[in-house]
Order: sequence, then C-alpha cells, then structure tokens
Amino acid sequence: MNTVTEVTPYAQRPKQAQQAADLNDFAAQSINRIFKELCNIYPNWRACFRDADELNLVKASFAKGMIENGIISIAQVQCGLGKARRQESDFFPSVGKFCSWCQGEPKWQGAFCRMLNRIPAQSLAEKRARQATSWAIRNKLSAPEAEKKFKLAFEKYQGLEEQGLLTELVQLPPISYVTEFDKQRNSITVRPEQFKANSVFARVAQKGAHHE
Repeated sequence: MNTVTEVTPYAQRPKQAQQAADLNDFAAQSINRIFKELCNIYPNWRACFRDADELNLVKASFAKGMIENGIISIAQVQCGLGKARRQESDFFPSVGKFCSWCQGEPKWQGAFCRMLNRIPAQSLAEKRARQATSWAIRNKLSAPEAEKKFKLAFEKYQGLEEQGLLTELVQLPPISYVTEFDKQRNSITVRPEQFKANSVFARVAQKGAHHE
C-alpha cells in the first residue's frame, strides 16, 4: 500500500523528520487493518467505493485525517473500532467521524461532568470555563443550553491555553501588609496653605484637615 509519505503533499507533512517517520510507520502498518475491520463491520462498503483507486484515495484521506487529529496509537484505533461496532447505522463512516470515535469522549464533556460533581478542575482552561458559566448553569439554563454554553466556553479557553495566551490570575495575599513606602506616604501631612488659595488641591487638603 501507499505510505503516508507518498499520499500526503510535502507541505502538509510534520516539520520534525522523526515525528513524520513515526506517523508514517504507524499509518502504514495500521490503515489496511483499520479498513479490513471497518469493511467487516459495514458489509455494504462495496457500494461506497467504485473501484480500487477510489478505495486507495479514501485510505489516503483516512491516513491524513488520523495524523491531523493526533490519532497515533493502537489504543486510539481500538477505541474507534469499538465505537464503530456499536453503531446502528449501516453507512461507512467518514474520516472525521472515525477520528472522533478514536478520540473517545470529548474533553469538554469530562470537564462538564467534573463541574457538576464538584470535582477539582484539571486545567486552567477548565477552571476559566467554570468561572464563565457556572452561575448561568446553576440558575437559568436548561440541560441542553448548559452543555452548549459550557462547551463553547471550554473550547474557547482551551484554544487560548494551547496558544500560551491563558495565564493564572495573580492572587492577592491572604493578609495585607504595609510597606515602608506606605508608612512614609501616610506620615506626610498636607495643609491647605501649601497650595494656591481656593485651588482644587487646597480644597482637597482642607477636607482632609477636617478629618484629622
């Protein structure tokens, strides 16, 4: 069969040579086995592919889709095939559908369940998604609306986190403290006569003098 190197345009290959080699080896060893299993699961597969050339093109599409979606382990493939065997539909899956099966439960769903069960967040994106949606989810949204709102928030913050644009907010100390600069600043007394009569600064100083 064609390897991923042969069917994938050069510009689309991974930048790191070793990573490309590993992915090519994995896809080359797995793609025929994957299609053998899928064809056994979906007996009407012959109606989907007109000839061997079309079948090879679909295999190439699956190989590229797997690489782009990070499907790089046998465990992921087994997860996808297991999900395929549980489907009631007789239609041969698209590459996107199969990759989603390989990825298992979407990350946002696990994060949503942890929030509902008051389990600590596992990432900063998950924490921010909770902060952005928890009040609305508790007080005014139906179950489908709550899932949709949390999913959008989680995917937004997850994207920012992957780009390195999401950082933890600076926490205030549990006990405030006064620096030497604060002490010196607070020890200075300002009198109204230090400023031009009836100026804004003079009036402010006068108000301060009344509170001494």
